[in-house]
Amino acid sequence: MTDPSSSSRELTARLQVFQATESWCARLFAGWIPGIPNWEAKHSLGLHLWQNLQIARDLRTRLWELRVSQPDRFEVADLLETVIRRLACAQHDTEFIAGAYLGLLRALCDAFRHYLKHAHATWDEPSLPLLERALAQHESQIEWAEAFLREEAATAEHQHLVKRWNQYASDLLSASGLFSESTGDLPDPPPAYECLLPFPEAKRDRRFKTQLHGFERPDPDDHDAHAIWQFLNYTMEMQAAETLASVLWEARDMPWEFHYDLGRHCYDECRHSRMGEERLNELGHQLAEFPQFTGNYAWRQLYDPLRRYGILTCVIEQDAFALKHESYKKYIQQDDTRSAEAILYDIIDETMHVRWGVKWLPELIKAQGEDITVDHVVEECRRAVAENSLNPTQRACRR
Repeated sequence: MTDPSSSSRELTARLQVFQATESWCARLFAGWIPGIPNWEAKHSLGLHLWQNLQIARDLRTRLWELRVSQPDRFEVADLLETVIRRLACAQHDTEFIAGAYLGLLRALCDAFRHYLKHAHATWDEPSLPLLERALAQHESQIEWAEAFLREEAATAEHQHLVKRWNQYASDLLSASGLFSESTGDLPDPPPAYECLLPFPEAKRDRRFKTQLHGFERPDPDDHDAHAIWQFLNYTMEMQAAETLASVLWEARDMPWEFHYDLGRHCYDECRHSRMGEERLNELGHQLAEFPQFTGNYAWRQLYDPLRRYGILTCVIEQDAFALKHESYKKYIQQDDTRSAEAILYDIIDETMHVRWGVKWLPELIKAQGEDITVDHVVEECRRAVAENSLNPTQRACRR
């Protein structure tokens, strides 16, 4: 792209690249969430991808104001996707975070600063506070990544890998010319590097023991045991976030609004997981005291994005309302308003998620080119849950 000037055409073209980069960056973060072992980092990526999609939404609004009716159609759209998919080829979590944050986000921040310096302060004034807010958001994300890498890439081996991959990301972005003049052909990743996405298993760090199966539900009248079980199960909703994240990365030919809704859904499941952990702490426990359950993520990955999404929204979430309402009433009776209100917020979120499932399942069917009804897909998903779920509560709901 040429250097920005006061030309509205050139500035608008840059805004299109910015909004698409924010959207693809969110999808890149999503694809790597299952492959990040560090528990806190998973939560951070869930938050960051949602923040980036909100920035993309604001940029899209600005583009519509600038009379861009199709913001996703622009000259370098294919090039941007190629760059993102090459950045996805990191082989380690530390490499990925270095390339995505210290490479891609830093380059995007530099492009924002360049735009802010050259845009006309009056003519293009509505764009400026938007980019200033986005710049501050990304600077905070980069600070997080730097702190993560200081902790997780402390060995000489990790530092070598991070340095090499960060250099590759820098060379890739410079050659692409997405944010400045191109410096040449796109470089290939280091030898033997290939894309690991989608991850077949959800990784957990060494603080946790893992097990495939979920936990049996205790008697609801046993308040302490049931509350521990319930909020431990909420922490396991990280599996739902990871499944949704994999769909966000893999789903092709879907409207931008799908990615936005799915990003919010993924972030919500991270919030629910964190809610469970916080409530466990209030009940006197630490999450690492309990095994982490990862089996449901693994079997759901055997299905395509359409059915993976249907399994979560139209079966698992849809069928969970009865148990959640029962638990809510029981906690009210037991004068545990803290637990009751946490579940109420979850019910509100899950209601929205089920509605999104109804909205987007037909579009996913079209995108995958299948000649099949929604009802047929939902029935397939119900059978899949009944045959494969490793969560005793989900199997009970199906019965």
